[in-house]
Amino acid sequence: MGVSNTIYSTAAAFVARLALLGVTDVVVSPGYRSVLLTLCFDVHPLLKTWVHIDERSAGFFALGLSRATGRPTVLVCTSGTAAANYLPAVVEAGNAGIPLIVCTADRPPEMRGWGSHQTINQVGLYGTAVKLAVDLPVLDEVTESDAVCWADRAIESATGLDPGPVHINWPIRKPFEPQGAIPVNPSVSLETGKPAIRQDTGIDDDSLEAALKNLTELVTAHERGLVVVGAWPGGGLKQERLWAKEVLHFATWAGWPVIGEPLSGMRRFAASDSDDSDCSGVDELSDVDDLNDITGSCVVTTASHLLVDETFADSMRPDVVVLVGRTFAMTPTRLWIERVEPQHVVLIDPENRWETAVLRITSHVPASVEALRSLDAGGPRVGGLDMGNRRVSGCWLRTWQTANSKARHELAQMITSGPLLSAQIVHTLVEALPDQAVLMSSNSMPIRDMDAYASHTGSLFCTANQGVSGIDGVVSTALGLAASDPTRVTTLHVGDLALLHDLASLTAAVRLDLRLIVVCVDNGGGEIFSTLPIADCVDSDRFERLLRTPHEVCFDDLNGFGGIRTYNVSDQEELSRTLAHAVASTAPGVHLILAEIDIDADLVQRQAIGDALRSTLHIGL
Repeated sequence: MGVSNTIYSTAAAFVARLALLGVTDVVVSPGYRSVLLTLCFDVHPLLKTWVHIDERSAGFFALGLSRATGRPTVLVCTSGTAAANYLPAVVEAGNAGIPLIVCTADRPPEMRGWGSHQTINQVGLYGTAVKLAVDLPVLDEVTESDAVCWADRAIESATGLDPGPVHINWPIRKPFEPQGAIPVNPSVSLETGKPAIRQDTGIDDDSLEAALKNLTELVTAHERGLVVVGAWPGGGLKQERLWAKEVLHFATWAGWPVIGEPLSGMRRFAASDSDDSDCSGVDELSDVDDLNDITGSCVVTTASHLLVDETFADSMRPDVVVLVGRTFAMTPTRLWIERVEPQHVVLIDPENRWETAVLRITSHVPASVEALRSLDAGGPRVGGLDMGNRRVSGCWLRTWQTANSKARHELAQMITSGPLLSAQIVHTLVEALPDQAVLMSSNSMPIRDMDAYASHTGSLFCTANQGVSGIDGVVSTALGLAASDPTRVTTLHVGDLALLHDLASLTAAVRLDLRLIVVCVDNGGGEIFSTLPIADCVDSDRFERLLRTPHEVCFDDLNGFGGIRTYNVSDQEELSRTLAHAVASTAPGVHLILAEIDIDADLVQRQAIGDALRSTLHIGL
């Protein structure tokens, strides 16, 4: 057997072991040094190979796949800048806890550091963003059994207690062209059992039991408690929904309100617009003592509006805050918690990362959200009201419910009328998309608008790249989400600058036989900067050129290019009708819906909504 056949058998053992351990998707980019890996992955019958021309887009595509499935997706590329282009997606995956297995082909050690063509230092290329970084021996110096161990370690590191990306660097010597058929079944046995996934939190059972007991005592002793839920680690859209349900169970038992960010999955449990209590007859929130019939969902969806008012925010200082999920990103809630300094701040931290934007933590519980289910074994909290299977507290919870209901009522009235602006786009998207659809929001304004204007998300799966909150790679990530289940409708809600950042990826949809709906809020630049203090600190010309960056690109010119179909909408009816048409289409490609909005009118409406809410709720300015 020639050298190349031996190294193919070794690589095939690695591939076969990954497939046995549950890997289903591989994303490759064209390259010659990596052809050994590409061929071995492509011939395996249990693996789906996706080809992306651009490694940067490939990285985010794999990120989207893993975010949707919860399984590690494999990335394969050649050496040099190809590997470097994975970095943004790897950083996002590392911070968001999304499992990836990054396989980079490399020159052998004797070619490194001598100016060899297409050679960079790939050892430790991704720094602290990865859970594991391994520079393998050259393949002709190892065995198939070694390769099986590499696969076990990659899976264990990517999917363990603290999931994330791993980097395996493959030095490959020439010749690496196959001599005969590409092997699929290695000669070494793969039935070695599954690797032991790390589940050690670093805390013993007695300490964990004590932490959970302490949380139970806090629930028992304090009515003024609050649960704040961010995004979930590790990916898996269906799993995230189950976790959200566990949090709801805990909060309902405790009788505490829940502030759920759009990515938390909690808003599917919020009261629907049709069920929202009519609080039009309530003049002041102090009247809430008489509103014993307001026992709707404990999920608060308007916190970003309510908590900017210091009078209301100060009056609603909690004694206990329980933080669940990844660091929550919405600024008003974070700033409020830091300012009012609750007596107890409990972090539920299944990854044992100790990561939260709220710096003051008084209790740390390194347990999964499922562990919260055990806390109600002792019955309802002292002083609560027992209403069948639901637990409703007194004035505290009803005050939050009333404020939330009044804010939602006012929002609905302001959003559903008038011109098509950012708020109305969000409202229409949530209402128009079918059950079980995926709605991804880009960073900057779209995800903030989801938080501000999407009160009830129904059965939608809402997601975003909130690990490091970049605007790069959002189209590619959305395509990866679409690839996870092509029968599900996937929609990207994106701003114009973020779309420009990943524009070329739109053309991949047809080639990959995927369909994607993209709703672009085109306000001629970066609107988020106009909402920040810097807008008043520099002259308008410099602000426009350096920050808002008008692009003057006509996205409509993309119509017909690379499977892209463009549509221009100017009002809510047109947007709803166009979305219905795009949802009904089964042809692969991109439906690019362009909503050109007036940035000045949008900024005015944002301010008007805030003013109206404060006026309606009688909570001061």
